[in-house]
Amino acid sequence: MMILVHYTTREFVYNLFKNSREITYQTQLEEVRNFYDSYHRTQENLFFIISYTNNLKIEYNVGKIAFIDNKFIFNKVAGELSDILIEDLGITDTNTYEKDFYYKMLWIEEKLEFRNKNLDRYSSKIRLKYFDWEELLLKNEILFKKISDIIFDKGNVIKLASAYNPDLSYDDIAITKKYFSALKNLGFVNKEGINIKHTVLHGDIGEFLMHTLVSEFIESIGDKYIYPKLIFKTNPAMAVYGNDGSIYIPEKKEIYYLEAKFYSGLNEAINKAVESLKKHNDDLHEDMNYSAELFRNIKTNRTNELVEIADDVEEKLIIFLICDDIYSEEEIRNTIENNSNFFELKEQFETLIFVLPILSKNEFLKFFQVKSMHEGKEYYEQQ
Repeated sequence: MMILVHYTTREFVYNLFKNSREITYQTQLEEVRNFYDSYHRTQENLFFIISYTNNLKIEYNVGKIAFIDNKFIFNKVAGELSDILIEDLGITDTNTYEKDFYYKMLWIEEKLEFRNKNLDRYSSKIRLKYFDWEELLLKNEILFKKISDIIFDKGNVIKLASAYNPDLSYDDIAITKKYFSALKNLGFVNKEGINIKHTVLHGDIGEFLMHTLVSEFIESIGDKYIYPKLIFKTNPAMAVYGNDGSIYIPEKKEIYYLEAKFYSGLNEAINKAVESLKKHNDDLHEDMNYSAELFRNIKTNRTNELVEIADDVEEKLIIFLICDDIYSEEEIRNTIENNSNFFELKEQFETLIFVLPILSKNEFLKFFQVKSMHEGKEYYEQQ
């Protein structure tokens, strides 16, 4: 993602952009127009940063460029989003101005478009990285598309829902066949259309997103392995029993048992997750060594390597919750802290909670249904 930066030592220029406004200054207008013409077709976010520097400090005003009624508008972003962008650019305490260059293009490589923010020592909130809630509330399709893109990513599907070994040399036709086979087993595509009221489908969506997102946010220096239970799916209506999956980190001798829930309400999702974990955890240690080939090394995507679970491994729990009625960090913390079922669980086991607010479960499922039809159309027309 390219970002346009305007460097200035004039405070009045900086002050002009403390709020959203039309861009009228001729030199700025020319730079913004060139930036817009170059990237608006390929980038959904067009950030424009006003970087003000004097001998004492560097300050930034960050906004997004919009072209409305033949005018270029600077839409100031929320402070939290501004801080994220500045941090990702690596310019928090750095002046990147070069003499006589008042405009510069900076670059961010977008690997994962979601971020994880720790709310306290055991709870986190996952959200889109470069959008604020006001934008998403006005146009929830932005969030729905990002989530659906994760679910229908060919590499993700093959890694999480098939026993395919990515080290082997398959051609595109064979890979596409495996991709659609896995999608059909999950029930993410169907010739007659998917049933978005099916609770097994909701659970599989939750598990899929959990493995994709949570595995990225569990810290490790060396190898990290996931054990997705979705690999065992052979029929959309089939539920795979036991914990929803595992993450193993050999260097730390830690194994996390995962549980995903997809409900409208956060409190209900917590209760259902705790109830499921209590059923599974009479004997936490699953004998996984016999299925070493089903582990996925998420850093290299290797399979079929020897994975031995240490005898003195520390067992922990992860709860991944998708809900649509909680947005603020304070509300999430209060809901979790006031849930007596979760309190009892974390007294017994070290437990982490990841919350992914989705704005509206029902509206997302309708969006997902349309995406499913579009994704499967080409495949079923060839059958």
